Amino acid sequence: TNLIKAGTIPVIAAAIGGALWLLGFLGGLMGILFWVVAAFAGYWYVNLVLKSGAKPSILEVAINGAILGAVVGLVYAVVSWIALGIRFPRLVSLGYNWGFGAVIRNFVEGGIGGAIGAAGWYAYKSGMIKTK
Repeated sequence: TNLIKAGTIPVIAAAIGGALWLLGFLGGLMGILFWVVAAFAGYWYVNLVLKSGAKPSILEVAINGAILGAVVGLVYAVVSWIALGIRFPRLVSLGYNWGFGAVIRNFVEGGIGGAIGAAGWYAYKSGMIKTK
């Protein structure tokens, strides 16, 4: 249930980021910031879990962060694909730099980013990483 609750905001952010491809250069900027959104998904999940009082293992947190990050990546990729198809229909029809391979790539990259964000934030908040 925490995974579903935590997914709303990052998925909306990914959809908005993908839709920014309609505006040209803003989509390119969002392409760079995609990793931030994926890591944010992992952070957001861990933050929600820790507020609920649960004490999961770091492996469980990383796996669930990866799942959420992958969903964020999938949403971003599909919305980007649609936006690029609207903005540059000729390029997309030619398969220029976007297609099913890009969807899979963003799915995997989102999973990696979500796992890193979740595990990193969990390690920091649980005291595994000492800052002093």
